[in-house]
Amino acid sequence: MNTMTMPDWLHKKPGKRTIQIGLILTLFFQLTVLCVEYLGSVLPIWTGEEIILKTEPVDPRSLFRGNFVRLNYEINRIPTEPQTEYKMGSLIYVSLVESQGIWQFDKLNTAKPHQGTYIRGRVRRIDSGTVRAEYGIEAFFMPKEKALKVQNEMGGQAQVRVFVAPNGKARAVGFKCLGEAC
Repeated sequence: MNTMTMPDWLHKKPGKRTIQIGLILTLFFQLTVLCVEYLGSVLPIWTGEEIILKTEPVDPRSLFRGNFVRLNYEINRIPTEPQTEYKMGSLIYVSLVESQGIWQFDKLNTAKPHQGTYIRGRVRRIDSGTVRAEYGIEAFFMPKEKALKVQNEMGGQAQVRVFVAPNGKARAVGFKCLGEAC
C-alpha cells in the first residue's frame, strides 16, 4: 500500500509575519499596476506634442458608458494601394503633416518613422483600397449638458486637441464643436 507524504510546511499554519508580508506584497502589486496604468495614460500629455485633428461626432451618448462623444477622424480611413497587405490588429504608424493649423494624413507606415510627427494605431478593418484604423482617441467624455447639446446638433464638424507622445501614443484632451451646439 502506497502512502503519500506531504511536506512539513503544508501542515503548519502560516505565521502572523508571513501573512503580513503577503498582504503588503499584494497591496504593493495592486498599487504598482494602478500607477503604471495612470502613467501610461498621462505620458502623452506630459511628453507629447500638441496637435489638432479634424473630426466628426458620431454617437454622443451611451446608457452604459455615460456621456461621451464617439469621434470619427479623417485618419481613421486611410487610402492604400490594392497590392498592399495589412493584417487585422497589426500596429501601424500614420505620419501627419500640418496644414492651416489642422494635422492631416501624410503617409502610412508599418515601421516607426525616424522623424516627424506620427500617431500609432491598430488596423481594425480592411476594405478594398482603405484601411480602417483606431488610435485610442475615438471617444471623448464630457459633461451631461454638453453631451446633450452635441447630440442635438450632430451634423457639425469638430476639432479635437490631441497630445502625441514621442512613441506615437495619443491622448485626446479637448473637444471643440464648430456647430451651433458648442
